[in-house]
Amino acid sequence: MSRGKAFAERWLPVPIAGRPTEEQHVRLRVALEQALAEAVPEIVQQLDRRGILRLLEDEQQLTREMSDQIGQLVRTRALRVEQFPDEEIASEKQYGAGYREKPLPGQVTLLRELFPELKEARCNEMLAHYDLPQGAEEWFAVPRWQALAPTYSEAVQRVFTVIASRRRFENRICEKMGPEHLRQSDRAAQAWELIGKSQEGAEILVIPAQAGMRHRGRSARRAAAMMDSNEFGLGVFAVGVLLLLHPERVCNADALMIDASGDEYSLLGNGEYTRVPLFDFGISGLEFSIFYRERARPMWSTPSGFVVQVVA
Repeated sequence: MSRGKAFAERWLPVPIAGRPTEEQHVRLRVALEQALAEAVPEIVQQLDRRGILRLLEDEQQLTREMSDQIGQLVRTRALRVEQFPDEEIASEKQYGAGYREKPLPGQVTLLRELFPELKEARCNEMLAHYDLPQGAEEWFAVPRWQALAPTYSEAVQRVFTVIASRRRFENRICEKMGPEHLRQSDRAAQAWELIGKSQEGAEILVIPAQAGMRHRGRSARRAAAMMDSNEFGLGVFAVGVLLLLHPERVCNADALMIDASGDEYSLLGNGEYTRVPLFDFGISGLEFSIFYRERARPMWSTPSGFVVQVVA
């Protein structure tokens, strides 16, 4: 039996928003039934006898077509793929030259070397033996941020400190990195909570992820609208770890740059989180700053992770 077939029978995507409740199901059914109840009489009144006869020629086909149209509308609205269609630009940008995903054991070994507090950290490396879910490129190792610092902002700073010790790096907003400026998005925080619960006892988590190619050329909010139900944007901490373990990912100005859209940024620290953190390459080497969530550029991309449940 192939590895892919074995894995396909042993994991399931986990919707990050959680499974709908029965009350939510009932509310949606009532809303759809009400919409039909209001629309059908008006449509019928607008038809003459010939039009009605044509529709009644094949009542089963009419029912099927109406069902298909309603289903497509509901799925489109639920997936939000119609949002921000103008915020997407064709892109031919690639990852940095020489970029290759490191095997998971090598990632874990390097994390334990770089962060003393992870020396004895547990990790479920067996997950790397499973096939990847659709959209993911590799299994990546990311510590729980709580294993490195008491707050998310401090954990980000720990990663930045290590990055700066290994390559040229400039944080252009180093004075504005507190929680009033930088925070995890609700969706990303919920995704990491689900992943943490599924890998209970592990300080180094393992996630299937992609390093940006899947959403290249899209604005941060367009990328978010296009993500699958079990997909989430990686934030500054996770992207920082990815770049620490894979410095070749952004190693020159020609490489595909990164929106860390799993996090949100407030320029004024006033509760309005309208910007997205980003990593790019400039005269200072790897650079960290912020950008507009609604701006699309062919050189930008959004890395993302996927929440899956492995079943025995």
